[in-house]
Amino acid sequence: IVLIFVVPLAVQEGLGLAQAGIILTILSLFSLVSRFSSPILAETYGPRLMMAASLTIQGLTVLMLFVTHDAWLFYVFAAVFGIGFGGEWTGYLVINRKYYGEGPTGTLYGLQMTGALMGHAFTMLLSFLVLRATGSLEMLFALSAACSLTGVAVIATLDSTSQVLIPHWEDELPPEARSEPPAVPRPAVAAGDD
Repeated sequence: IVLIFVVPLAVQEGLGLAQAGIILTILSLFSLVSRFSSPILAETYGPRLMMAASLTIQGLTVLMLFVTHDAWLFYVFAAVFGIGFGGEWTGYLVINRKYYGEGPTGTLYGLQMTGALMGHAFTMLLSFLVLRATGSLEMLFALSAACSLTGVAVIATLDSTSQVLIPHWEDELPPEARSEPPAVPRPAVAAGDD
């Protein structure tokens, strides 16, 4: 919602199209910085905390748009929102490793990304319906804030990452599929004069 509708909002508030376009540039640059720093911080402070912080930043900064009218405030919004926006995505990789250890998480990550992108697609459909029904960009930003803050509530219900959820997952695999083959008993060695 933010990436699509922040430029029309800025134009509606009197910014020129070029000024409004700078909002997305700033948002992208700060998002890039947080995409690199969030996994490091997630390793230190925990991925649940980092993902919740990122979504909280997203949800709360969107509320700025209800009172933002000047270019510099849009730019401040873009910088802070960008930090939250970039930080959310990279947390998935860290939280998967914390939950599943060295287990294969490619399929899980694919499902997470599929679900997230389907959520984005559904939200876009919903936002166009809301926009058509109300004609209000503010309602869309309220929807965006609600979605982000709902994400914080969902993260709060996740299990702690202090222990691997399925520590012996390889035990369920056939022996040839395990990362370490099963131990082969050694023949007994005779002791003494034998």
